[in-house]
Amino acid sequence: MIYSFDLFDTLITRRLGTPRGVFVLMQQRLLQDPQDLPLLLCADFARERVAAEWTARAEARAAEPDASLQVEEVGLTAIYACFGRRHGLTAEQLEQLIDCELATESECLYGVPEMLDRFQTLAERGERLVLISDMYLRRQDLTRLLDAIDPRILACATLYLSSEIKLNKASGRLFDHVARLEGVSPSEIIHIGDNPISDLQSPRARGCQADLFAACHLTPDEQVGADEYDLGWQVSAGLLREARLTLESDRARVGALYAAPLLVPFVQWAIEEARAQGFKQVYFLARDGQVLIEIARRLGVKDLELRYLYVSRLSCRRALDRDYPALLDWAFLAHRPMSLQDLAYRLTSEPAALIARLRLAADLPLAPAPDQPLDRASSQALRALLETDPLRSWVLEQTAQERARLSGYLAQEGVRPGKRVCLVDLGWSGSIQDALHGLSAGEVEFLGLYWGLMHWGQANDQTNRKLALAFAPGRFWRDPSALREILECFTAADHGSTLGYEAHGGGYRPVLNEEGEAIRAWGLAELRAGIDWFAERVRQRLTPAELIALLPGQLKRLEYLVEYPSPLLAQALADFPYSPDPTGRLLPFAPPLSPWLALTYRLRPSRSRAQLTRWYEGSLINSSPLVRSLAASPLRWGLDMLAALHPRALLLAVPYPLRQWLKHRLPAPLVRASRALLRSG
Repeated sequence: MIYSFDLFDTLITRRLGTPRGVFVLMQQRLLQDPQDLPLLLCADFARERVAAEWTARAEARAAEPDASLQVEEVGLTAIYACFGRRHGLTAEQLEQLIDCELATESECLYGVPEMLDRFQTLAERGERLVLISDMYLRRQDLTRLLDAIDPRILACATLYLSSEIKLNKASGRLFDHVARLEGVSPSEIIHIGDNPISDLQSPRARGCQADLFAACHLTPDEQVGADEYDLGWQVSAGLLREARLTLESDRARVGALYAAPLLVPFVQWAIEEARAQGFKQVYFLARDGQVLIEIARRLGVKDLELRYLYVSRLSCRRALDRDYPALLDWAFLAHRPMSLQDLAYRLTSEPAALIARLRLAADLPLAPAPDQPLDRASSQALRALLETDPLRSWVLEQTAQERARLSGYLAQEGVRPGKRVCLVDLGWSGSIQDALHGLSAGEVEFLGLYWGLMHWGQANDQTNRKLALAFAPGRFWRDPSALREILECFTAADHGSTLGYEAHGGGYRPVLNEEGEAIRAWGLAELRAGIDWFAERVRQRLTPAELIALLPGQLKRLEYLVEYPSPLLAQALADFPYSPDPTGRLLPFAPPLSPWLALTYRLRPSRSRAQLTRWYEGSLINSSPLVRSLAASPLRWGLDMLAALHPRALLLAVPYPLRQWLKHRLPAPLVRASRALLRSG
């Protein structure tokens, strides 16, 4: 028995999306150093190199009318001879191009761990091994490339090369040739490779045993936005495949495959924008900013002072809001049933004191425990009580103290009147920036740099500017909540949300909740390791402009993944501990669903759905085959039609940009009524 291995995209593969990526990388280098070649040729080298190969093959076939005698493969020398004739190049210039191509191949090639392990296991057992490759490279060139990856490969196996034998696997004749020289029948050859025709269909047609190895093929989401002649896509797609094949942890793979391609270009853009605007300091806002500042350091930023600011919507909104009814509106607005403890945290950094005062009130139907959800009657009674003195005065006194502590913390961190401050955050409206701007009474000039913005908030062109890279308000017809929340999972921090501030050692320090421990236990360190892996490699292979240009394609890829999740991403986020509220209980992000829950999901109120899953499509991937079948059945469609009859569906039919516009212009009571309708059953 002989074990036969294909080479490219089986035993070895490239750090680029497709084989043409080698020519695209060569084109970039020739533009930087033309080597006396015509500049027009350098600018279109990749396409010309592809055309020369096709022409060389056509000329070789035309030279022999008898199909049974035709040459099925050409070599690198023949390809560049054709290239030289097309462009009038000298022999010396052609040799320089061949050397450049081989050097580029050497730089891009690496071994596929799974296949190398299988190959080595067979070698250690003493099995007969051969390598069969449809490849134009010369034997001496391929020998040098393979030895650089692992010298044991050619020490253990005989190499059969189509460029030298002039037969290929696609026709099946190369397998006949190998069987004859090895002295075995085709049925004694067990072949493995990546091509469904050359490595599976053809060898089986000749009587060989054959298996397909497709792990080196780009997955559907890795192919989104594919452009073979774009270096950025080639590099990023190659890195995604390399991470998938070589990283050992699923969490690390998620960091490199999904999180980093979305975050690293954004950080590079933010750094370039801060430099262009003349800033010397950049503040990354907690908690999303923790991974972003780590990426900035990984990108080698030395000329800017990178600082981390412990702030949150909770700590800023509570300290800033002097409009007491608006503060209560915000405190009672939630994506899930609120507990007494949740409300207390939203109104003060001393929740126990507020709960004690509330319990002194007579006839208040409170839940049996502070962490138990309040029913509607309890919430209404609680709000009525908070709207009257002495509780109203006490809460306002607490917010004044919070404001003083927040102002002290900001001054301690260098955010003072008269300064220009650059903030970096994920998004989605810049409400923290608006709060800080309001707190400074316009005496601090803010520039906020955001991954994406759903609406502008209180931005202006003078002292409260905002810029967004991935998308600006109006980009989405529907609220992309799953897209945004997946990004929030990627930017999770190893500490909890900022609840407030306390005096400490002559200064101030943040008071944090306890979410960080659960996120660390989930595997945050491995996720960050994958992000670091990608950032370190991509900065070596792309210029800042090329890196930033990756983001539009990666946004399209994320939109695709939201609707058509990859099993790796869905399974990794299944048990991610998530809450959209800073004081909320952490729940799994995309857990598996039961058949009944999957069918009735659309019929449930918004709050109930949010308790089940934050990403319905991801939960379906994590559910049983029965659940997935039911979710795609006509029964599910019928239930969805019933859900469309609810008044909530009428509101959701209003385009998201218009809903946001109305939200900021309609009277507050009407906005509250609309929200209640959206969350009701």
